[in-house]
Formats: sequence, C-alpha cells, structure tokens
Amino acid sequence: MQEQLETVRKRFEKDKYAKSLGIVLDELTDDTIQMHMQLRGDMFNWFGRLHGGAIYSLADAAFSVLANNNNNLAVALDCSITFHVSPDPGTLLIVEGETLSATRRTSAYLFKIYMEKEETRTLVATMKSVSYRTGKPIYPNIEQ
Repeated sequence: MQEQLETVRKRFEKDKYAKSLGIVLDELTDDTIQMHMQLRGDMFNWFGRLHGGAIYSLADAAFSVLANNNNNLAVALDCSITFHVSPDPGTLLIVEGETLSATRRTSAYLFKIYMEKEETRTLVATMKSVSYRTGKPIYPNIEQ
C-alpha cells in the first residue's frame, strides 16, 4: 500500500489546476487526507469574500486523491458542500478528509474545511462525497 500512496502523491504533483491554486498535499493514509491552501487576493469575488469555488476546489482535490489512492479508478457520483462561514482574507485553508465507508463499487467520504488564523481553526465548510469505483486499475503494474 505504501507504494500506491507514494505513486498517488507523485501523480498529484502533476495536477496543474491544484498547483495553480497553491494546494499542497500534507498527509495521506489509506483512509485520511490533509491538504492546505493559502488564500490569495485573486481568489476573492466582487464582494471581497473568498469565492465558493475556491473552497470547493480544495475539498474536491482532497476527494480526488483520497478516492483514488487504492489503485481502483474512482469517479464522483455525488458531492454536496455546505458553507458555514466566509474565510477571512490572508488565512490558510485546511481540508481534512476521511473515508466513511467503502464497498467494492462505492465509497463515501467526509471533508471538513477550516480556516486557520493565529493558531485558531474555524470550520468553514463540510463536504460529503460519494465515488463510484470502476474496478479499473490506475497503475497496471501495482497490485490492487
């Protein structure tokens, strides 16, 4: 499994969209993930608040990596995000995700997005996601 996790980490480094947002993969295990993103001025909407798409993009990046970390190509079936507060400019966003359940064909996940400012974390959003596991290997040379 460690080989798969390292392969997923290397593959994520090639994610141009995540890289353009400054998303960094901090931790990855079989069932959990943590990523972060520093908020920038170009991520704010015309109200001067962080665009919801930026929050969703961070959560979706975590979903993509966590759902595909077992060499079984997974695609999104459902993602539902709830926004709780609007993050302050200049803060760090952190997403923590966990696998809630996994069967041969589907998996369910929960992601919590926090803003961190002056060593205090505030819950910004939660996202529930479900993936369909296709059964197709992502890396044919690594055992599923």
